[in-house]
Amino acid sequence: MHWSLEGRKLGRTLIALASAGAVMLGATVALADDDDHDRGSGPRAEAVTIDTNLVVYTPPVRLKSPARRATATVILLTGSDGLLDLSAGPPADPQNEEGTITESTGNFLIRSADLFLGKGLNVMMADGCPGFCTTGILLGQRLQNDSHESNLQGFINAATARWGKPVWIVGTSNGSVSAVRAAGALTGIKGVILTSSRTDFSGTSNPAGNLAIFNDFVANINVPALVMWHKHDACGVSTPANSLALFNAIPSTNKQSRVIDGGHSVATDNCGAFSEHGYAGVEKEAVDKIADFIKDNP
Repeated sequence: MHWSLEGRKLGRTLIALASAGAVMLGATVALADDDDHDRGSGPRAEAVTIDTNLVVYTPPVRLKSPARRATATVILLTGSDGLLDLSAGPPADPQNEEGTITESTGNFLIRSADLFLGKGLNVMMADGCPGFCTTGILLGQRLQNDSHESNLQGFINAATARWGKPVWIVGTSNGSVSAVRAAGALTGIKGVILTSSRTDFSGTSNPAGNLAIFNDFVANINVPALVMWHKHDACGVSTPANSLALFNAIPSTNKQSRVIDGGHSVATDNCGAFSEHGYAGVEKEAVDKIADFIKDNP
């Protein structure tokens, strides 16, 4: 059984515009930088999408002013089924040659891409298509599938080759399961950020086995690690108590936890993208904490 977390449809995303501060035309996010920071010199932060064939796209985005100088890179792993569906363009562009996101637009990380750019962070938004388009990335596949592991390493390598900046894996909800695997088993990453992490595998085909594998990866995380959760996250598979337990289990000598409070849920689903689980209304605070941790670990 695949337990789906995080809202995916664009219709839901429109609800979040007031709280997220983003402008969305179709499925294209209009990005704005953070004017409170020195933009410096050198290459500007850039946002791209990437599919499981490791094809990198530069989706059409707008900045109201130039992005800050890039100091690091974040690879964003969405929740739910992990699909951005870059292959499914609109009727006028059936091949979606620009790599526009057509699914998971409401996901916390995806809708906050502009905030990461504003912090001088290159953004790579990773798709589960075409490799896992049929079913999405199932939880067991996030933990055990060889192709998924190859995809994750490919994303890391592609980000390094494109920008040459320290690479951070950032996962939310189900995406944190993949981020734990990357941090515990793969090479080339500077650190890992785990937000609203799924830590309960009940309802999957092999709950005990999946949990054991997950714990093995956690036990091998030695890179800088930030675990963040919302104080009032009511999603049953990512409780605050379990997020704290996850933090305590990570052996890295350089780890921190952050708890977010406030915001305003507009979701009826406690695991939805626009609930406390998805940091509705406190996106900027959440990204600030992530960016600060990255900045403190150059």
